[in-house]
Amino acid sequence: MVRQFYATLSTGDLTLVDAVLAPDWEAVPALSTGGPEGWKATVTYLRAALSDLELIIEDVVVDGDRVAVSSTCRGVHTGELLGVAGTGKQVEFQAIDVHRLEHGRIVWSRHLEDHFGLALQLGLTFTPAS
Repeated sequence: MVRQFYATLSTGDLTLVDAVLAPDWEAVPALSTGGPEGWKATVTYLRAALSDLELIIEDVVVDGDRVAVSSTCRGVHTGELLGVAGTGKQVEFQAIDVHRLEHGRIVWSRHLEDHFGLALQLGLTFTPAS
């Protein structure tokens, strides 16, 4: 079930979303819109921003109703991402997710990804606040 959740990123097959996510699925932090439609919008956005998008599952740990996943996402930055127009650069970033399942569907996901590392690859710079 959880592997199909990630397959949507690599394949773009949004029909998988309704099969794997509960109708009231909650993402933490919240997506721009909630539920499965929020995940569909995220997948569409990322696939438009990163051509040849590939998600590699590095590790999976299962404990009761929880599934933790470490993954690497890579692609060519061809569309707007983090406010930066496409650069043509190959980018890669890591993420960690913890999912909770009920009745064979994902009902809750906590997502953390390396936005800072991705931003640096896109050429963004940061100045500490004084």
